[in-house]
Amino acid sequence: MTVFKHSIHACLALTLIAPATAQPLRDQITGLAVDPPEGYVARTLGPTPTFVVRFEVKKPSDRDTGCQVAFTPLPQNTELKQNEINDIVEGPRWLDLARATVSINYDVSATDRFNVNGIGGVAMVGDLKPRPGLPARAQEVRTLFMLLETPKGRTTTICVGEKQTFDARRAEFELIARSVSAPH
Repeated sequence: MTVFKHSIHACLALTLIAPATAQPLRDQITGLAVDPPEGYVARTLGPTPTFVVRFEVKKPSDRDTGCQVAFTPLPQNTELKQNEINDIVEGPRWLDLARATVSINYDVSATDRFNVNGIGGVAMVGDLKPRPGLPARAQEVRTLFMLLETPKGRTTTICVGEKQTFDARRAEFELIARSVSAPH
């Protein structure tokens, strides 16, 4: 019995020190999928009026930081080929429109083209604009928005990190966005 008891303790110790291996998630209806990078876990969230599918992707130690990956169907895209969509979203007019939309609530400090596996999009970094009723905590974090467009719709990855460590964590956030399979 003592050997068995020690084996249980050894197994428990190994599970506590082993790195978290996240399981991939896939929505069967839309095809949105995410295969989280090592150290991150993913779980399904409920839909919202804007997003029909949402996943949360974060480190176990993240409290109110980490990422959400979401999908919005865009019927107006269905007649277009991916290269046509890429030409639109990589153009200055679409980038300006995306920036203007995010700028309603955020001070946008960077807008860049973002491409994942041949799917064009945009990445924007922003800080929430101060306004009445917003918690003080909102001024301590920074947000990275990564939007990808396909014939089926828009896949959005939104990641929030501490302002002090945001630049270092941005590479991890982009890795999360690159681990997403957008419906196309």
